[in-house]
Amino acid sequence: MANDQLISRAMLASLRISSWSARKYAKDLTREFNSSHGASDDAGRYNKMLLPGDASSYKALTSHIAATRVLHYEQTLAWSDDGWRLLPVANYQRYTDKLRAAKHEYDSLLADFLADYPQLQQAARIKLNGMYRDEDYPSDVAGKYDFVIEYSPVPSGGDFRVELSQAEIDVIATRTESRVKSAFEDAHRDAVKRLYDCVSRIHERLAQPEAIFRDSLINNATELCDVLTRLNISGDVNLETLRKQTDSLATVSPDTLRNDAVTRIQTANDAQGILNTMMQVYGKGIAQ
Repeated sequence: MANDQLISRAMLASLRISSWSARKYAKDLTREFNSSHGASDDAGRYNKMLLPGDASSYKALTSHIAATRVLHYEQTLAWSDDGWRLLPVANYQRYTDKLRAAKHEYDSLLADFLADYPQLQQAARIKLNGMYRDEDYPSDVAGKYDFVIEYSPVPSGGDFRVELSQAEIDVIATRTESRVKSAFEDAHRDAVKRLYDCVSRIHERLAQPEAIFRDSLINNATELCDVLTRLNISGDVNLETLRKQTDSLATVSPDTLRNDAVTRIQTANDAQGILNTMMQVYGKGIAQ
């Protein structure tokens, strides 16, 4: 498929969430601790935990931020190392709906934490005792938080608004087209590798009759098969066939797999069959 056709099927998405770490490197304490053990100055670092251990509002906010980053990666494909991810147009509505809900939850959890912050700081004063320092706590802790989603078109080799010679523009355009082609190939490999890893985990657990597994082993496969209907940016027929086979595999309930030895072995064998086909189609390197 030509670059211009692929470009029309996707955009770039960037998610940036900043937060307060609630930790502080204690230089004096580190020096004192290392010295008391006869160790060199760089033997270890002491970080103060600036909030009490039961800071539930802070923990809930931090956990949600981590989950939102995972969601962003699950709903997009690999693109570059500078924070941008490839978002197929087919998945745009689902992505924006999920991120909008995540932002709403983020705002609510942040409000809870900000309301608790003065009391948490006072509790930390008691917890840290002589290690407490007012300057470790930002007066505007809300300013440490931000949640930004940005979108950008996939770059096109022929889109230039600069005063260069035509020869120079042609060179840059060729390089851009090559980079975009390579990035789309990486995105496709990302989708294929996700499916392979998912099926591999199913086979690994089910092939061991006594191995314990959680419902998420199967539920995650169902969710992945759903999102791959929209992340198959190149329209790879083989990937779609393998996705359907995996989706069918995941229709067996976790309880059945735990209690029915015959079904468990058959499902493990089916998973191995999918893995074998994937290695035949995409090469053994996919298993690395």
